[in-house]
Amino acid sequence: RINDQDISPDRFNNLVNQQLQNARSTGQVLNDFQIQRIRNSAWDNLVQDVLVSQEVKRLNLTASNDEVMWHLENNPPPFLTQNPSFQTDGLFDIVKYRQALANPQGNEWIPIEAFMRETYIPNYKLQKMIDQSIVITADDIRDEFISKNTKFTVTAAHITSTKVAKEESEVTLDEVTKRYEATINSYKHDELRSISYVFWSKKPSKEDSVTTEDFAKKLYKRAKSGENFSKLANEYSMDPSNQGAKNGDLGWFGKNRMVKAFEEAAFNAKKNQIVGPVKSNFGYHIIYVRDYKNNEQGEKEVLASHILLKVETSPTTISKIKKDAILFSYDAEDSGFDKAIEENSLTIASYEKFDHSTYNIPSIGGLRPAIRFAFNSKIDDISDVIENDKYFVVCRLDDIKKPGFKNLEEVKSRIERDLKSEKSRESAREEANNILIKLTSEGSVLEKIIDQGDNIDGFKNESKTLTEGFPSIGKSDQINGALLNASPGDLIGPLKTNRGYAILQLIDHEEFDSSAFSNQTSQIRDAIYNRKQNQFFQSWIDNLKNDAKIIDN
Repeated sequence: RINDQDISPDRFNNLVNQQLQNARSTGQVLNDFQIQRIRNSAWDNLVQDVLVSQEVKRLNLTASNDEVMWHLENNPPPFLTQNPSFQTDGLFDIVKYRQALANPQGNEWIPIEAFMRETYIPNYKLQKMIDQSIVITADDIRDEFISKNTKFTVTAAHITSTKVAKEESEVTLDEVTKRYEATINSYKHDELRSISYVFWSKKPSKEDSVTTEDFAKKLYKRAKSGENFSKLANEYSMDPSNQGAKNGDLGWFGKNRMVKAFEEAAFNAKKNQIVGPVKSNFGYHIIYVRDYKNNEQGEKEVLASHILLKVETSPTTISKIKKDAILFSYDAEDSGFDKAIEENSLTIASYEKFDHSTYNIPSIGGLRPAIRFAFNSKIDDISDVIENDKYFVVCRLDDIKKPGFKNLEEVKSRIERDLKSEKSRESAREEANNILIKLTSEGSVLEKIIDQGDNIDGFKNESKTLTEGFPSIGKSDQINGALLNASPGDLIGPLKTNRGYAILQLIDHEEFDSSAFSNQTSQIRDAIYNRKQNQFFQSWIDNLKNDAKIIDN
């Protein structure tokens, strides 16, 4: 639910499935982390689309028929400009496009006009309203040009937090306690749940392995009898790299490129020989060695194709594993969870103090139904059999912790880490100030301080553009701004970096190239505009999200 608008699970799931399909169409094998990231991305996109639509409605942004036609003719959306039908030599052809627009072959433009009227133009108007806040000054353009094109020669002493003496960053329990009490509101937590669970892996059985090996033997005989190896590979190979009918081709490869069993079989075979089935961690391989050669280093290489048959869990095996899980769930209901575990010689796992937004379960991966069970149940309730791609799971709800604050022990290590980091950084700042005093009051030279300082990361006369950044200190707006406003010979700092504090001396910089600047002004202005447009829109949508009432079930 987003504000007062209900979002159907089907709408969200369709978005997720679409993104999963797009990712898998490239041959990518997705793990639980990647799947969760796709789900999060789909949810963020959905929230953004809904909030934008709600804002368009609130502002009463609409489109007239004349506006629809004007935008179709002069400002077509990307899906039209990128349509090959309206391109010439890979580029959008406005003449070809307008001819098609003026000569419809049927009702093909009606849904496009509806999209322009209901979505594209209202959103375009909203974007223009947000863009009104964008201001680009002449100084912005000049600074951007200098940052990208002008080399600054700099000498710098960088005092990093890691170089600070360890004793200077030690913290006491009293300091930790005081910080905890002062920042306790940052340790709030929503309601938390804890579960115990048992799980059954959906791994192939011995029978599955035997079945796969038997089929591999049959394919081997077919290939040996003269059937076209490429056609067999395209039909049966389960190697992801063979997608798109690549005939099982592995190309040329030398030793130590393939798993041991595969390599031994391939290098021991003769030219035009078919060998197999060869078992590896990937499954069973049937290998067709097409040729041999020696590379420039005189090392033997093989040109080969293969058919890979993976050992997959059969429906029969899945059914048996699920039956074991179901029978356990019955025992757990009748005899109790712990006793059923003991009687079935299973291993219990637990997951403590997780909130409603949790997705992954330790050892299991993504399993949102288990999270929903935990938050919709009473203590000692036992779940039905829950499953994901890899496991069947049965859970018991062990504990409910009401909303409140994490105790000191739960956050102690985090607070200690923060305090140590702050102390180290403060010590680095003090050391940088001491260096500045030596340079300004005692007449010391920065190069000598760099040479003599064991706790200093420094460099001398390094020439870089500001967008490239400098060794050790990296890039930051603060450093860039200081150098842009400095003159040769100036000492700058201490300036805060990601790792500590730095003292810089500007040795020199290249002359401003007014001719190149004139040629690049328009391009730079457009780049700044696009960057600010994205920043302003993201800030605007973030504010909408912060003010919205969003419920994610």
